[in-house]
Amino acid sequence: MRVHVADHPLITHKLTVLRNKETSSPTFRALTEELVTLLAYEATRAVRVEPQEIETPVTTTVGVRLSEPRPLVVPILRAGLGMLEGMVKLMPTAEVGFLGMVRNEETLEPTTYAERLPDDLSHRQCFVLDPMLATGGSLGAAIDFLFKRGAVDVTAICILAAPEGIAALEKATEGRDVTIVLGALDERLNENGYIVPGLGDAGDRLYGTV
Repeated sequence: MRVHVADHPLITHKLTVLRNKETSSPTFRALTEELVTLLAYEATRAVRVEPQEIETPVTTTVGVRLSEPRPLVVPILRAGLGMLEGMVKLMPTAEVGFLGMVRNEETLEPTTYAERLPDDLSHRQCFVLDPMLATGGSLGAAIDFLFKRGAVDVTAICILAAPEGIAALEKATEGRDVTIVLGALDERLNENGYIVPGLGDAGDRLYGTV
């Protein structure tokens, strides 16, 4: 498993505003979209492309286009939805699937309650969107789900991660082609399984409590 922490002053600046408990939900949503577009730039460095011959106003030349089958973007509901627009803004021709996962707040174990994905992901590159890599349970389950459908490599984009989550995910994805792209690697998890210093519950910050 490869881990890449995007070290860029604009990312750090946007993260600082996201962490602030006074930041409103509308501002939080807008900044999340901007931040994910920056992270997506890093995450798609290895996206597969193929040659394409085109005609410019001056001559014929060869460029590239995204290879078939197209990449699949998979936000983990619900908080991952807040990252989707920032991702497809950078890669608008990608296909989008959905995984609904919820964490039991007592056991911290994930449960899948919904999915809308192709039955066969053979030869597909998948990009999973999950704001917080805390215990690693939900993201690990999502990555396992995609590989069982035939995905060949998976890149996860997370705003924040805790060292405990990285360690758990590395163990869960051993032997698989997995890359994790982060806005920041934080200090630790607290006794409730939240990232410290973190930014709270990303879903609640994006959409309000339910």
